[in-house]
Amino acid sequence: MPSRKSPSILVFALTAIVSFASVAHGGAPLKGVDVKLGKSPGGGASARTTNAEGKIDLGVLPAGSYYIVIDAPKGADVNKEPDAQIEIHGAKGGTIKKRWSYAQKKAFDVTADATARTGGEEKILFTADGSHPVDIAATAVVRAKSNISNN
Repeated sequence: MPSRKSPSILVFALTAIVSFASVAHGGAPLKGVDVKLGKSPGGGASARTTNAEGKIDLGVLPAGSYYIVIDAPKGADVNKEPDAQIEIHGAKGGTIKKRWSYAQKKAFDVTADATARTGGEEKILFTADGSHPVDIAATAVVRAKSNISNN
């Protein structure tokens, strides 16, 4: 007869897995980040810069597909700059959240850390419905510290 594992052992194992997971989320607003917005496919891009709150208000965009590309703040060393968390509010289907790597010039899932980055998108795509305002927010990515000590 196969042995049954104790539920408490299973709970401990799941807790350990969750505790070691790398969690990324947006921190301080990123002021002065250039965001290029273009119509997809093939539209020319216009650039806007995030304000002191790390935001750009695009207003109501005509219905259709769009893309954004993020540029590092002027004078920044892209290899030392923290990733940005980008949120697009007002997109058709709900808020879009992506992690943008300045060094790789690509977007990834918000939870992707340096070891999980494969592929990536060169643009962040979204759809506007033509009736709701769209805004973009950029914040620095920070990692939650582990609550596990070696003591």
